[in-house]
Amino acid sequence: MGDFNKISDILAQEVFDKSACTNSIKKAVAFSFWKNVTGAKFAKFSKPYDIKGKTLLVAVKSPAVMQELIFYQKELIEKLKNYFLPVNIEIEDIRYDYKNWQKISAGTSYLKGDESLEYYSKEEIEEIELSEIEKEELKKATNTISNLTFLDEKLRNSMKRNIINSTKAKKIRK
Repeated sequence: MGDFNKISDILAQEVFDKSACTNSIKKAVAFSFWKNVTGAKFAKFSKPYDIKGKTLLVAVKSPAVMQELIFYQKELIEKLKNYFLPVNIEIEDIRYDYKNWQKISAGTSYLKGDESLEYYSKEEIEEIELSEIEKEELKKATNTISNLTFLDEKLRNSMKRNIINSTKAKKIRK
C-alpha cells in the first residue's frame, strides 16, 4: 500500500502554492458543510462567510439565533473537526454576526479584504479581466478540483467559483 496524504497537502504540492487559492478552498469546504454541521434548522438562519486564523465567522439572522448557536458551540466545533481536519482546517472558535446578515445571506457579493466587511458586487467581479497566465493557472486549479470525485458536484463548483472570484477580487484591490 502507498502512503496516504492529506488532500490539502496534495493540492498544495501540485496546484495551490499560492495562499489565496488555499484560503479559497478552505472557505469553500467550510461553507459547503455548514448545513451538515448545524442541521437544516440553523443552516436556514446562519451562514459562514470567512475564516480568520482558527476562527470561523458566521452571519446569523438575529440575536436569538446567535444565542442558540452559542449554546451549542462546543458541539458545533467538534462536528466541524470531522469535516475540516481532512483538508487541514483547524477551527477553535466561532464568532457570530447578525448585523451583516442581509448582505451575506444574499450571496451576491465577495469580501474585499481580510480585515473588513466591505464587499464587491457580482458585477464588479465579473468585469475583471484576467491575464493569459492567470487564466492558465486557474484552469489547472479548476481541472484539479473537477477530478476530486469524492466531493459532490455542488462543492466542486463552489470551490472553482471561489478561486476565480478571489483571484479577481485580488486584482481589484491592487
